[in-house]
Amino acid sequence: MTTSAQPEESIPSYKSATYADWRSAVELELKGVPIEKKLVTRTPEGIDVLPLYRREDAPATCAANAPGQPPFVRGTRLPGEPKVRWEARTEATIYEFSPLPSLAMAIAAAKHDATAVIPADPLGWLLSHGSLPLSLPACFDDLAEGIREADTAGLPARTVGIGAQIWHESGANSVQELAFAMATGAEYWRQLLDRGISPAQVAARTQIEFAVGVDLFMEAAKLRAARVLWSKLAHAFGADAEAQKVFVAARSATWDKTVYDPHVNLLRITTQALSAVLGGADAITLQPFDELAGGPTELGERMSRNLHDILAEEFCFEHQIDPAGGSWYVEVLTDQLARRAWGLFQEIEKQGGMAKAVLAGYPQQLVAKAAAEKQALADTRRRPILGTTVQPNLREESQPEPKSDLAAGSKRKSVPKPIKSFSALVAAAVKRTTLPTLRIAWTQKRDSGPTVAALKPSRGAEGFEAVRRAGDDFRTRTGKRAKVFLAKIGPAKQHKARADFASGFFAVGGFEIDGKKSFTTAEEAAEAALASGAAVAVLCSTDETYPELAPVFARRIKTAKPGLAVVLAGQPGEREAEFRAAGFDDFIHIRTNLRTTLSQLQRLAGVLS
Repeated sequence: MTTSAQPEESIPSYKSATYADWRSAVELELKGVPIEKKLVTRTPEGIDVLPLYRREDAPATCAANAPGQPPFVRGTRLPGEPKVRWEARTEATIYEFSPLPSLAMAIAAAKHDATAVIPADPLGWLLSHGSLPLSLPACFDDLAEGIREADTAGLPARTVGIGAQIWHESGANSVQELAFAMATGAEYWRQLLDRGISPAQVAARTQIEFAVGVDLFMEAAKLRAARVLWSKLAHAFGADAEAQKVFVAARSATWDKTVYDPHVNLLRITTQALSAVLGGADAITLQPFDELAGGPTELGERMSRNLHDILAEEFCFEHQIDPAGGSWYVEVLTDQLARRAWGLFQEIEKQGGMAKAVLAGYPQQLVAKAAAEKQALADTRRRPILGTTVQPNLREESQPEPKSDLAAGSKRKSVPKPIKSFSALVAAAVKRTTLPTLRIAWTQKRDSGPTVAALKPSRGAEGFEAVRRAGDDFRTRTGKRAKVFLAKIGPAKQHKARADFASGFFAVGGFEIDGKKSFTTAEEAAEAALASGAAVAVLCSTDETYPELAPVFARRIKTAKPGLAVVLAGQPGEREAEFRAAGFDDFIHIRTNLRTTLSQLQRLAGVLS
């Protein structure tokens, strides 16, 4: 077979496009509006996310960073080293105030079970519970003793923990999570070095754990930035390159999980798992998708286990070093997170360190503000929650409120005798004394610690689930859902956008939507609303028609049935007082607080007593 070469002159040539060419083309599509006004978004961390990232945007140190070398932005594994798969964990770590009770149980076990050791994070315990059963100096003494005893026993356990996941679950942004984790680490570094522990010992016994949310690239960058910051921190305390490494664990965050439509949690967990892998986590905990909805079930647990295998073997991530490296977007995010977090960390250091800052309530105040801002995004659906605040499934059965993980256990009938030495703890563990009993015995007749404002972990969907549950309970009591009548006036192009918005808005509260017909006059629409048996009537049209339609619609309904709630779909603007005087109870639009407004309308509709 013969082939003929294509003449060189017939091959089309293309001009290389420059950034300026791309920008001009985009702004042409935007009708002359600058990219910065339309396509640049700001994250809760204060970082401006660009629509396009180039090599020129990457930090200057990007090219010099190598895998296995400080500052370990590209991971702690050297090229050519055997592949090491991340540790797949099935249960979330609950951090202790002291490592000694669980360490005693591990040593007492026949084979010195290192997995039985629970890392201690006394500042994390203080923030979680609001108090400490021991003084802070005593807790720091226990951290040092735990390292020495683990070394003596030859137990490869991480006895020092920094449970940074509590910051995420309490509403902190990524910069705050990193800064507070590093400030906690600096506190532990100082206390341990003062008690004779070497930098190498601190490094070998410490783990940091972050909760990973659903912002894929931000969460991956957060884990990469954590290694950079820890390396810098450890170097400041005299650690060599090897001791600047840190074991980074990640767990799927609960803040984003939902009780209703729990299978959507599978999508969330998958995204979280991928973020953890891209960020180079050394251990990953994936909570079952149905743990909040009466679970976990066997299916939920199996799906979580399978995700590890899929990412490691089918996507081959276990063979790769720093799979996100070289993405200019991720590199920029990593650099900006690290810089901003280091700045906040220095603010905490100026206050005397993390312990003093926590006692003063400084980080708690910052997180409370961030949490309120984060919840406000969810409440206005600028941070949508699929299956809960958008596209809820009203055919789904009502879901019970999940029980708190911090629910108190059974009451003890007696108080154990005090245990005053680690050897006595081990002896008690040999006799099969339980961990809760050892914990209590270790704190008996010792000075208790300080009290502080505790952090308040939550979920973004909790308030919406309460609203939805109220709607479901109303259906259970009455045999039907509360109805919303959509009064659509004019042709479809005049009312469709707002009718669709109102339909989605009220579905979140478990309302049945009656909106099949459209009308030509306000009087006709009002009569239909009165005849529908609905608890809420929503006028759907345009801003231009509302001055004429709205007063007529509201007065007619309120005259005939004062108890029927009347709502306008849209912002009333300067006519709000006029419309309220005509009889409108509320207004719904994209800036409306969905959760509080639905609760108010449920009361007006008789759903809530």
